[in-house]
Amino acid sequence: MRRQRRAAVATLAAMSGCLVLATQAPMVASAVATGVKGDVSITNTETVDAKLSATGRVSSQRIYDQLVVSGDGTVDIENPVSTDGLRNLNGFGGPSVRDGKQRISTSVKGEKAYRSVADYDGELPVDVRVEYRLDGEKVEPGEVVGKDGILEVTYSVRNMTGKQQEVTYTDGEGNEKTRAMSVVVPLVGSMSTVLPSNFTDVQSEQANAAGDGKGGTLLSFTMTLFPPIGSDRTTFGYTAEITDGIIPEANMSVLPVNPLESPSFSGGAASYKGGAESGVDLTEGAAKIDQNLLKIRDGAEELVAGILQLDDGAGQLRSGTGELSAGANKLSGGAGELNSGAQRLNAGAGQLAGGAGELNTGAQQLKAGAKQLAGGAGELNTGAQKLDAGAGRVAGGAGELANGLGEAQSKAPALLDGVAQLRTGVTKLDGGLAQAQLALRPGTTSEGGPTLMSGVDQLLAGMTAPFDPNPGATPGLSASLGTAYTLIDGLYQGAVAASPDPANDPTVLRLGQARAIIDGSKNGVDSRIVPGLERLKGGLSTLDSRIGPSADPGVETLRGGTARLGAGLNELAAGGNDLVTGLGKLKTGADMLNGGASQLAAGTRDLSAGTDRLSSGANELAGGTGKLAAGAAVLAPGATKLAEGAVRLAAGTGELAPGAVRLAQGAGKLDEGAGKLADGLDQAAQSAPALPEGAQQLSDQGTSQLVNVGNSTAMSYGEKYALIEAGAERASQLQPYGSPEGATSRTAYKLTLSAEDGEDRANMLRVGAAAAVALLGLGGLALRRRLR
Repeated sequence: MRRQRRAAVATLAAMSGCLVLATQAPMVASAVATGVKGDVSITNTETVDAKLSATGRVSSQRIYDQLVVSGDGTVDIENPVSTDGLRNLNGFGGPSVRDGKQRISTSVKGEKAYRSVADYDGELPVDVRVEYRLDGEKVEPGEVVGKDGILEVTYSVRNMTGKQQEVTYTDGEGNEKTRAMSVVVPLVGSMSTVLPSNFTDVQSEQANAAGDGKGGTLLSFTMTLFPPIGSDRTTFGYTAEITDGIIPEANMSVLPVNPLESPSFSGGAASYKGGAESGVDLTEGAAKIDQNLLKIRDGAEELVAGILQLDDGAGQLRSGTGELSAGANKLSGGAGELNSGAQRLNAGAGQLAGGAGELNTGAQQLKAGAKQLAGGAGELNTGAQKLDAGAGRVAGGAGELANGLGEAQSKAPALLDGVAQLRTGVTKLDGGLAQAQLALRPGTTSEGGPTLMSGVDQLLAGMTAPFDPNPGATPGLSASLGTAYTLIDGLYQGAVAASPDPANDPTVLRLGQARAIIDGSKNGVDSRIVPGLERLKGGLSTLDSRIGPSADPGVETLRGGTARLGAGLNELAAGGNDLVTGLGKLKTGADMLNGGASQLAAGTRDLSAGTDRLSSGANELAGGTGKLAAGAAVLAPGATKLAEGAVRLAAGTGELAPGAVRLAQGAGKLDEGAGKLADGLDQAAQSAPALPEGAQQLSDQGTSQLVNVGNSTAMSYGEKYALIEAGAERASQLQPYGSPEGATSRTAYKLTLSAEDGEDRANMLRVGAAAAVALLGLGGLALRRRLR
């Protein structure tokens, strides 16, 4: 049974070695090989073969160097090699070495290969630690041999190539950032082991599991040992129920890879680069929106200042119209009294003209009427002067109101321009999000290439397409491997049936190895690659749902947010247009008010001058009536003239009284309108400060936060992509000794963790028993000689 186990392990080791050599990524030197004549290419492969204990401690290391020269021409090659225990694998002669370099001068037409092996004492790029637990207790590997129970094996692998170096990237605003980071050589690897048939109920969350065709279980693990696509360390393992336990051999392969060129990883690297570029675009758009918001805030503050100035002018206007209304009422009362006195004067003058006998009485009445006339004229003059002063204040307030509304009207378009720029920025942001969403959905891009989702669907189709026997049809990778497995399995079964000794027949063994390789590859495609692509497709769908509008109003999306922001800006623009229209109407009304107030002021000045002259005439009239009473002889002709003047005075005062009433009514309406204007501006002054406060709040809590999110996204993805680029530059530095100038270099590390199956102890017992038998034989021979 142990021979079968060792044969299975040897088979797996050979398979792993073939897979490593077949999957290595070449590192091509930039220089052209020196000493080459003709069309010749050189490929140098260095493979380190390390033997480790079952716990991961290195016990021995060798390095295999293979130099392949192909083409047509001649070459002179200097290949750096290890000279410690250097041996030629192509023949019995040793390689020509000078100054630590293998010297080869040859001509080639076709291909030539030079192979050598030497001891290697350098550090491995990975550190491997293995821990064993039996029924939950930590044990040494040898303590598992022959035991029963639940075995738990944990492998810990760490990339040891990291070194600190400066990594440069840009933030969302285009500023260059530098950070010291640990940069490792990008490594990928795999490990496989075969658990014999006495390992049952095998469980592993990380492994691809398959049968080995002999009752055992083949476990295969993969490793991506570099961030950010993977990690510089990984842990994996398995558990199994064992009887008569052993520790099986495990084979690990590790090689460097350039993540920017490798088809398996270049897509992930491009995703990080695209994330950084999207963060820059988001930051730029949000910053422009925030700048326009601040312009709106500044324009709103100027508008608030203009409204407050208008409010002050309206208050002064209201005070002036109040005084004007009061003066006009007094003028109306004085004009009525003046009219009454003029009527009485007219009656007295008639009596004076009608009867000279009543001259003395009429003169006294005239004197009294003249006194009343002088008093009324004085009051009329006082009211006219107050009316003139109030009209002046009304004209001044109306002028300030017109000027303030003109200034507000001139600043309102700047506010609307800022809102329009903000709406344009939101439209561009929504367009960028729509383009990102189109790139995530099935179909083709604007350049004609497939989108991310279509690329994933094509990969899935290439993996899972069924076999089609029609000529020209292309089956999927899984179907192709299945067909190959069927063919190889038929050959294998035929070879087993035809061979007299299938267990030792080389043809049967090679066919069995090929069948196991193909079966393991198909299982890897079906159980790892296809589910991984399905999860990637689901992740792209989730990202699409986070960008585009959602059927569920409770789900927040990026485009939903920009739509709400655009709607708010449309409302703000509509309110701004209404404000501009209202300010235009206010300005027109204020201009009309200013013109009317100016005319009112001019009229009250004329009225004041007239009442002043009226007051002077009334005083003169009072003096004249005294003289009239003294000289009745000369009264008759003067009385006639007085009667005529009294008629004209009565007519004039009759016209003055209704005009004064109309003036009082107009002044009252003017005072009422000024009151409404003042109340409206008071409300505007109270509400206007909310406009700049709202713009500032939108900047602080909305667009500024959006700028921060974009900047954080750009820096996070930019830093990760810069780390990938720095690792890619180190991918060609892992070759232990280097390659000839201009050669294509390849590097691989093969690590074998030894088994613990009790064979070493049995061998020691056999050696001890053989030594004991030899001693007994020598002792018997000596005894026979003595007896003779």
